Amino acid sequence: MKIIITSFALVYAAISTVSADSDTCNNLDYAYPNDIPWVDYQGDDYIFTRQKYNSVCVDSQGREFEYGTIQGVYTPIDEAGGGCSTLCVEGPSVDAARGCNHLPPSNRLVGFQYDCESATCKCLYEAGTLGNQYSQCFDEINTGNQGNGQVYNTEPQQGETCYSLQIQSTNPPPPPTPPVGTTICTYSPDYDCYKTGHPECCSEDGGANCPNYLTMCDNHAEGESGFDYCTDAPDYQCYNTSDGQPSCCSEPGGSLMNCPQTQPPCDEPSQSQYIKYLRSNK
Repeated sequence: MKIIITSFALVYAAISTVSADSDTCNNLDYAYPNDIPWVDYQGDDYIFTRQKYNSVCVDSQGREFEYGTIQGVYTPIDEAGGGCSTLCVEGPSVDAARGCNHLPPSNRLVGFQYDCESATCKCLYEAGTLGNQYSQCFDEINTGNQGNGQVYNTEPQQGETCYSLQIQSTNPPPPPTPPVGTTICTYSPDYDCYKTGHPECCSEDGGANCPNYLTMCDNHAEGESGFDYCTDAPDYQCYNTSDGQPSCCSEPGGSLMNCPQTQPPCDEPSQSQYIKYLRSNK
């Protein structure tokens, strides 16, 4: 279905004092610029991205989108507050005078196509958006295309250029603050390993100082030993520390707060100062 409106073209073109010329339109970088200013509208940023020159926008199934045209839009189209981007999102300033009481839903807008030679914008919408209720908002409405979803690709068409659209909130809510200790303190309780079901570090400051791995078990029978490898004999050939133990053993809070359940592997092979010291006293 196609609805042709002629009155708007006369009104809008009358306020334009510049006409498109071939030299201007042949300069593709100028006629179809990359950096279209974002449009801030009703709490959202509308971000348009130029696709290939001489192209029309299509969806994931290769279908073009229905559109409403706005004529009399001359270069440059990358000035803030002007061009196809602002007109498709906010509507032209003469809308009220010509009986356009409300625009199509902005969240159904998927982009625009610009034709420099005819100074025409095509505001692109998902199928089923446009109808007679918006006939006063555009010079022409074409509802014959069935494109849905976002702009996925382009098809070659000389004289037009596709601009896709991304919509994002102007002031997105801050990301939620993750609970402290999320990595290990919110795991399913393990009462076989831990007295409280969770690593000992989770009981202090809400687990803010917990490492990102499960720490040594602390639930042991009375008199049980051998579970804390930090009490083993020092191994200076394995660990390059002053006490010959894994480095986690000497961190604030000790082994139960800092050391993993499985004893860490040896440090990188090197002649540490502690090995050299032992050898010098042989």
